Amino acid sequence: MSCVARDATPLPAPPPPSRDNGTCTAADGFLRLGCASQVASNTTTAERAGGTLYVHDTAGGVWRWSAIIDLGDAAVASGFTPRHKPHMVLPSPNHKYVAVSYTSDQFVHILSAEAKQMVACIDARLVPGLEGGLIHTGAWYGDDHFVMVDMTGSLYGVQGGALHKFFINFTRIEERGSCRCTNNGADDGLTHEASLAIGPSAVGRGTVGTKPIAIGTNPIGAYRSLYFVTDAKGAGSIVDVTGDMAVVADLPLEAFGACEGGGLWTEHHPEDEEVLIAQYGTQGDKQCLYQINLKEKQITKTYNLPAAANDAHGIAFCKANSTGKFFLLNTNRVSATLDVLDYQTGELVVDSYNLNDRFMSGDERMKMLMPDTIYYRAYDSALYMAARGPSPVSAVKPENFNPNATAGLFKLSLTDCIDPAYGNDAFLLTEARRVPVGSSDVHGVRGVGPTDVGDRPGRDGLGADVRDLLQVRRIQRWSWWRLGRDGLRGARLRLKYVYVRL
Repeated sequence: MSCVARDATPLPAPPPPSRDNGTCTAADGFLRLGCASQVASNTTTAERAGGTLYVHDTAGGVWRWSAIIDLGDAAVASGFTPRHKPHMVLPSPNHKYVAVSYTSDQFVHILSAEAKQMVACIDARLVPGLEGGLIHTGAWYGDDHFVMVDMTGSLYGVQGGALHKFFINFTRIEERGSCRCTNNGADDGLTHEASLAIGPSAVGRGTVGTKPIAIGTNPIGAYRSLYFVTDAKGAGSIVDVTGDMAVVADLPLEAFGACEGGGLWTEHHPEDEEVLIAQYGTQGDKQCLYQINLKEKQITKTYNLPAAANDAHGIAFCKANSTGKFFLLNTNRVSATLDVLDYQTGELVVDSYNLNDRFMSGDERMKMLMPDTIYYRAYDSALYMAARGPSPVSAVKPENFNPNATAGLFKLSLTDCIDPAYGNDAFLLTEARRVPVGSSDVHGVRGVGPTDVGDRPGRDGLGADVRDLLQVRRIQRWSWWRLGRDGLRGARLRLKYVYVRL
């Protein structure tokens, strides 16, 4: 049984791989012997594509990468095409699968968490009535539904982004064995169930427009079908994702106080089923955290961040081992600082801890952290931080680039949540040789693995022992080349672009 990707036509086989030592670059030329080049597709949605998934196995006992997955190779091996700017790693509630969103494309790839192989490709282009669109992130609803967050798509002419819900029949996908192609039909394991335009919510929110950035719920209780939608243009909405999906509450801009834009991530309370925290931040002086009550469908508390905070971009809960108190961990990308707040009172317990003090002198002085998304692992009381590179491929403004920023995974110990300190295992760096053009740039980090927590098996909660996955955003070894009609060793091509492995 052969597999051909849904969005590709059969192409001549490339020359056999040979002597690929990992050092080939774009300058080496198209299909150069020794570079193990491959043709993936004769269509493209982006100039560059691919990426790398870095895996650290916390059970391995060694501070190193336990696996490095080339997302371009993994896509082609499963009959898909590499996509542009991998952004987030999102484990399913049962931790059997991981969704990888592409922030400059219209796709989400689903990987097996154990095998690290791609098993499905969700294609937003097949949504009826959709024009354009960029999938910033998404969220699982149960173990077999995934909701895409489309920042810019127009749905039946309604602008302002949208949500797209897909059913994933993993039983059907597993029955196909190694053939994992999909054409978005029920027989192939994927079904588009509903889409919801966010643009009309601008009226109820009192904003000039909408650009949804992320969604999140609290999966532990009765309100797991209600998701809060953050927005780059301010305010937010609560959406019921069951059935056809519907907005059940638009939270007005006036309720958000100082933060009139910059919607980012959400993090659910590990024990209170009604609550999640929404983070709003900008590259400037407006950073906010909000307690969203899904039962009351409103903001029930605003947390004030210090004046030194610039570009809030990482949020996590932390439960102190000695007292059982909950704290909020907030990291800021541009100022490279950590703030710790008492969850109940809002008191600022740790004010603007400099995450780069450790690296200001000695042998480590050129290793600088620009933190992006974060993940707190209670098992070892450690905060894992995705680290951007010196030339971020998106979001960070040029004036905020850090020439010494070092891409990788940084690890900060937190005694009782309030006493931060680096250990000898302060960082794992990405492999520079995997980036033929530009520099490495990292975004998503999340824990994946066995998570039996109390009476809620399969939940990614505090106290869970997990594996940490880190995903590099920058393209790695897949790109496009412009060819003539007979440019591929005599083959005649309908289009002038093909994806090749560099």
